[in-house]
Amino acid sequence: MIVFLDFDGVTHPEPCEVDALFGRLPLIEEVLREFDATRIVISSSWREVHPLGELLEFFSKDLAERVIDVTPGLERLDNGWLPGQSRRFERQRECEHWMRQNRPWDTPWLAIDDRAHWFEPQCRHLLLTDHRQGFAVDDAPRLRAMIEERL
Repeated sequence: MIVFLDFDGVTHPEPCEVDALFGRLPLIEEVLREFDATRIVISSSWREVHPLGELLEFFSKDLAERVIDVTPGLERLDNGWLPGQSRRFERQRECEHWMRQNRPWDTPWLAIDDRAHWFEPQCRHLLLTDHRQGFAVDDAPRLRAMIEERL
Protein backbone atom coordinates (compact mmCIF):
# COMPACT_ATOMS: atom_id res chain seq x y z
CA MET A 1 0.00 0.00 0.00
CA ILE A 2 1.51 3.30 -1.11
CA VAL A 3 0.48 6.63 0.45
CA PHE A 4 1.49 9.68 -1.58
CA LEU A 5 1.85 12.55 0.85
CA ASP A 6 1.67 16.27 0.18
CA PHE A 7 2.93 18.71 2.83
CA ASP A 8 1.47 22.22 2.42
CA GLY A 9 -2.22 22.12 3.26
CA VAL A 10 -1.90 18.55 4.55
CA THR A 11 0.83 18.17 7.20
CA HIS A 12 0.20 21.79 8.17
CA PRO A 13 -2.21 24.55 7.11
CA GLU A 14 -1.43 26.72 4.14
CA PRO A 15 -0.39 29.43 4.76
CA CYS A 16 1.49 28.39 7.88
CA GLU A 17 3.70 29.98 10.50
CA VAL A 18 7.15 28.39 10.74
CA ASP A 19 6.52 27.12 14.27
CA ALA A 20 3.41 25.23 13.08
CA LEU A 21 5.06 23.41 10.17
CA PHE A 22 4.29 19.67 10.20
CA GLY A 23 1.97 20.08 13.18
CA ARG A 24 -0.62 17.76 11.57
CA LEU A 25 1.86 15.05 10.62
CA PRO A 26 1.46 13.19 13.96
CA LEU A 27 -2.26 12.68 13.18
CA ILE A 28 -1.37 11.05 9.87
CA GLU A 29 1.40 8.97 11.43
CA GLU A 30 -0.98 7.72 14.12
CA VAL A 31 -3.26 6.19 11.47
CA LEU A 32 -0.40 4.81 9.36
CA ARG A 33 1.07 3.01 12.38
CA GLU A 34 -2.04 0.82 12.39
CA PHE A 35 -1.12 -0.54 8.95
CA ASP A 36 2.36 -2.06 8.73
CA ALA A 37 2.06 -2.54 4.98
CA THR A 38 1.84 1.20 4.24
CA ARG A 39 4.80 2.91 2.62
CA ILE A 40 5.05 6.66 2.04
CA VAL A 41 6.14 8.45 -1.12
CA ILE A 42 6.45 12.21 -0.82
CA SER A 43 4.52 14.00 -3.55
CA SER A 44 4.90 17.50 -2.11
CA SER A 45 6.63 20.23 -4.07
CA TRP A 46 9.09 20.30 -1.16
CA ARG A 47 10.76 17.36 -2.93
CA GLU A 48 11.97 19.78 -5.61
CA VAL A 49 13.92 21.86 -3.07
CA HIS A 50 14.96 19.38 -0.38
CA PRO A 51 16.69 16.02 -0.80
CA LEU A 52 14.91 12.97 0.60
CA GLY A 53 17.28 12.79 3.58
CA GLU A 54 16.19 16.24 4.74
CA LEU A 55 12.51 15.42 4.25
CA LEU A 56 12.83 12.34 6.44
CA GLU A 57 13.75 14.57 9.38
CA PHE A 58 10.16 15.84 9.59
CA PHE A 59 8.83 12.34 10.38
CA SER A 60 8.91 10.31 13.57
CA LYS A 61 11.76 7.79 13.47
CA ASP A 62 9.49 4.78 12.97
CA LEU A 63 7.56 6.41 10.12
CA ALA A 64 10.69 7.87 8.50
CA GLU A 65 11.72 4.25 7.90
CA ARG A 66 8.57 3.82 5.79
CA VAL A 67 9.27 6.83 3.54
CA ILE A 68 10.70 5.14 0.47
CA ASP A 69 10.87 7.79 -2.26
CA VAL A 70 9.59 11.00 -3.81
CA THR A 71 7.51 11.31 -6.96
CA PRO A 72 9.19 12.59 -10.11
CA GLY A 73 8.39 16.12 -11.20
CA LEU A 74 6.53 16.56 -14.46
CA GLU A 75 9.54 18.21 -16.06
CA ARG A 76 11.27 14.84 -15.80
CA LEU A 77 8.28 13.06 -17.34
CA ASP A 78 7.52 15.36 -20.23
CA ASN A 79 10.06 17.12 -22.45
CA GLY A 80 7.38 19.65 -23.38
CA TRP A 81 7.13 20.93 -19.81
CA LEU A 82 8.01 24.58 -19.22
CA PRO A 83 8.60 26.19 -15.80
CA GLY A 84 5.44 27.83 -14.47
CA GLN A 85 3.25 25.75 -16.74
CA SER A 86 0.51 23.76 -15.04
CA ARG A 87 -0.73 20.45 -16.39
CA ARG A 88 -4.18 19.02 -15.81
CA PHE A 89 -4.26 16.52 -12.99
CA GLU A 90 -0.47 16.78 -12.67
CA ARG A 91 -0.15 15.33 -9.15
CA GLN A 92 -2.24 12.29 -10.11
CA ARG A 93 -0.06 11.80 -13.20
CA GLU A 94 3.07 11.93 -11.04
CA CYS A 95 1.65 9.35 -8.63
CA GLU A 96 0.54 7.04 -11.42
CA HIS A 97 3.91 7.34 -13.14
CA TRP A 98 5.69 6.44 -9.91
CA MET A 99 3.39 3.42 -9.46
CA ARG A 100 4.01 2.18 -13.02
CA GLN A 101 7.77 2.45 -12.54
CA ASN A 102 8.01 0.99 -9.04
CA ARG A 103 5.16 -1.39 -8.20
CA PRO A 104 3.07 -4.17 -9.79
CA TRP A 105 -0.05 -2.88 -11.55
CA ASP A 106 -2.47 -3.99 -8.81
CA THR A 107 -0.65 -2.39 -5.86
CA PRO A 108 -3.14 -0.22 -3.94
CA TRP A 109 -2.39 3.45 -3.44
CA LEU A 110 -3.91 6.69 -2.25
CA ALA A 111 -2.87 10.32 -2.12
CA ILE A 112 -3.42 12.81 0.68
CA ASP A 113 -3.54 16.26 -0.87
CA ASP A 114 -5.33 19.58 -0.54
CA ARG A 115 -5.66 20.44 -4.24
CA ALA A 116 -8.52 18.72 -5.98
CA HIS A 117 -7.59 20.22 -9.36
CA TRP A 118 -4.34 18.22 -9.36
CA PHE A 119 -6.45 15.04 -9.59
CA GLU A 120 -9.22 13.89 -11.89
CA PRO A 121 -12.73 14.73 -10.67
CA GLN A 122 -14.00 12.08 -8.25
CA CYS A 123 -10.55 10.44 -8.09
CA ARG A 124 -11.11 7.45 -5.81
CA HIS A 125 -7.45 7.52 -4.74
CA LEU A 126 -7.62 11.03 -3.25
CA LEU A 127 -8.18 11.97 0.36
CA LEU A 128 -8.76 15.71 0.04
CA THR A 129 -7.90 17.95 2.99
CA ASP A 130 -8.88 21.56 3.67
CA HIS A 131 -5.75 23.62 3.05
CA ARG A 132 -6.72 26.13 5.74
CA GLN A 133 -6.28 23.53 8.48
CA GLY A 134 -4.39 20.62 6.96
CA PHE A 135 -5.12 17.02 7.94
CA ALA A 136 -7.73 17.22 10.67
CA VAL A 137 -8.93 14.85 13.38
CA ASP A 138 -12.03 14.25 11.19
CA ASP A 139 -9.78 13.12 8.32
CA ALA A 140 -8.30 10.24 10.36
CA PRO A 141 -11.36 7.94 10.06
CA ARG A 142 -11.52 8.69 6.32
CA LEU A 143 -7.85 7.76 5.89
CA ARG A 144 -8.31 4.59 7.95
CA ALA A 145 -11.34 3.56 5.87
CA MET A 146 -9.55 4.24 2.57
CA ILE A 147 -6.60 2.08 3.62
CA GLU A 148 -8.83 -0.73 4.94
CA GLU A 149 -10.85 -0.92 1.72
CA ARG A 150 -7.66 -1.24 -0.33
CA LEU A 151 -5.89 -3.88 1.78
